[in-house]
Parts: sequence; structure tokens; C-alpha cells
Amino acid sequence: MPLPLQDRTVAIRSCASYDYPLVKEAVAGLGKNIAGGWAAIIPGGSKVLIKPNLLTAATAEQCVSPHPAVVRAIVELCRDAGAASVTIGDSPGFGTAQKVAAKCGILDTARELGVEVVNFTESVTVPAPAGFHNRSFSIARDIAEADVVINLAKFKTHAMMVMTLAVKNMFGAFAGKQKAQWHLQSGRSQDHFARMLVELAYTVKPAISVLDAVIGMEGNGPNSGTPRKLGFLAASRDMVSLDRVACGITGVSPDAVYIFKAAHDAGLAVDLDGIRLAGDPIEPLKITDLKPASMMHVQGPAYFRPFARLLLHSLTTRPVVDATVCKGCGICMQACPASAISQPAAGKVVRIDYDACIRCYCCQELCPEGAIAPRDAWGLRMLKKLKSN
Repeated sequence: MPLPLQDRTVAIRSCASYDYPLVKEAVAGLGKNIAGGWAAIIPGGSKVLIKPNLLTAATAEQCVSPHPAVVRAIVELCRDAGAASVTIGDSPGFGTAQKVAAKCGILDTARELGVEVVNFTESVTVPAPAGFHNRSFSIARDIAEADVVINLAKFKTHAMMVMTLAVKNMFGAFAGKQKAQWHLQSGRSQDHFARMLVELAYTVKPAISVLDAVIGMEGNGPNSGTPRKLGFLAASRDMVSLDRVACGITGVSPDAVYIFKAAHDAGLAVDLDGIRLAGDPIEPLKITDLKPASMMHVQGPAYFRPFARLLLHSLTTRPVVDATVCKGCGICMQACPASAISQPAAGKVVRIDYDACIRCYCCQELCPEGAIAPRDAWGLRMLKKLKSN
């Protein structure tokens, strides 16, 4: 039986730059399109938690995190709506929320507004909706105790999940080392990982999700890709609907995105027919040449998966270190859930043990130099070549 859905309205507002008056007007408009105004989303006297995508320390120009102007607009609109308190929080892949926010400019904005940036450390267990595979999740206490959660995502490609948008952003609801544990539990299965992401996102159930796509990221995302001007902000009460529309605008095939299959299997609506679009027209925003992240075959091609263990090294994609770019910082080694990365000595180029590697691509995701990228094994390259002939 399908699970009950939130309103599937998706609001789109064109926004040519991060000039603050433009951003403020666009974000205010999103609230009007979704609920008649931000006051209908933020009850008076409520405790609000804004959860931005604070993956790792990077400048605003690198487009790894939402832009500080978008954060400022949301904070001001929450206060105007009568929020008793507003907090910004996340559990980054590497470093603390404060350090990541400082690098991208969000911390300065928060301090100017008198808003605290918190790093998720404590967890509480909350029940998942009936019908989910997972009966409960242990999520950050700050999220569980907030009256209103605002999910602030950044439009980016992703080497493992194809795209990281509203649903994927809620992975940061796990505090500390839990993310690494979930990667280990999912192993090399993208489908298993996507199902967990969907169930986690709809257990948290943010009041609204906002997507910063003024300038997004294409290519080797979600950390080392190339900024791409897209020119819009979007929002919805329903995360899957928001992600679906964003993919439609940017020409990403829904069949390629693991989140949508997982959402369908979980009983959530994925089709465009049930989505009501509001705000600005999307046709002028559409593109067809978004550069994807390298397509990974984590489990190997489907028809070879019964032999996956035997053919793992020849028929999957794996993370490869560019020794000319690697600076030996060791961040990937510290972040690896499977402890598959080592260094011969401090400051030296890292090495990956592919027998232990689970192909979660946390190393590629967090490398500050962009020195790690997916690369097809020789057997997979041969199969692709034969297929193309």
C-alpha cells in the first residue's frame, strides 16, 4: 500500500546570481508558491533547524555547499515568520560543521545574524514509518528535537548515486561515524544504499526542502566537480518530487538515478504526472548537456553479478589515485569506512587495497585536491567497447 505523501507541489524561481536582493526575493517566492508564505511553513514560536549540505571545507566559489546568500535569506524569512530560534547544523563527511561553514562563508553569515552553527554529535532513536525496511533510525538529537527542519540541498552530480539533491542531503542526519557504518552495511550495493537514503529522508520528514541550483556542480561531484550555472532555486515539501523536477530541468534521466527506483519500491510517487509546478516556467531553464559524474559499476554489470566476487577486479569501477595530484593529506584514509586506504609514510601518496575497498567512493567525495576519480577496470572497458561496436 503506498505511503501517504506530502504535498507534491514543486516551486521554481529563476535566479541569475547570488546577488542578495535577487536571492531573497526568490526564496520568499518559493514559500509563497509552496504554502502561501513562509509563515505557513514556520509556526510562530517554533525551534527551527536548517540542515545545509556541508560536505567538506570548500569555498563558496567551488559550489560544494549552498551559498551563504541562500542561508541568509532562509534565516531572515524564518525569523520574519516568528520562529523562536534558528540553528544551522550538519555532520560533514570530514571536519566539523563549524570548520566547513567557515570555509564556505556560512559561518560569517551565521555570526552576523546571531545564529549558532552546530556539529551533530549526539543521537537519538526515532521510529520509521510503517512499511519501511528499517524500523528505526538513530539520528542527530538536534534534528529530532527541532520543531521544524529545513533541508537545504545543493545541486551536484555524485560519483556513487549519480545525483545528490534533497533526498541524499538528509544523509547528514546521521551523527559522527554512523555514515561510515551505513556505507559498510550497504557494501557495494547502490540499490541498498539508495533505499536507506529514501527511508531516512522520509523518517526525518523536513517541513520544506530547498535546492540551491543558481550555480550547481557537474562532472566529478560531489566535491571535485566543475561549477555549472543553472540559474534557479527550487523548493517542495516532498523531496522525491523536488529531485525529480530538478533532474528533468537538467536533462538527467530518472532511470539512471538510484533514488527514484528506491522511492518507487518504498511506495512513494515518482512520476511527473502527480507533481504540480508553481512559480516561474521551467522551459527557459532546461539544459541537455550537463556533464555527469563518471558512471560507476560498483557491483559490476547486472548480468555478471552472480560471478561478482570472482570478477570484482576486472568488471567494476574503482577509485584510482592520481599520484601527480595527491598531496598526501590523508583525509581519504581517515574517511574510508572499510579502512582500505594506507600511506607508506606521512605526506606520501596514498594506496588503495582493492580487496578491502567497498566502492563507496567516500575517498573521491572528500579529496580536497580532486586526486581520486572512478576508473573502469580493464574487463569493463572491454565490454563497453564491444557494446559500442
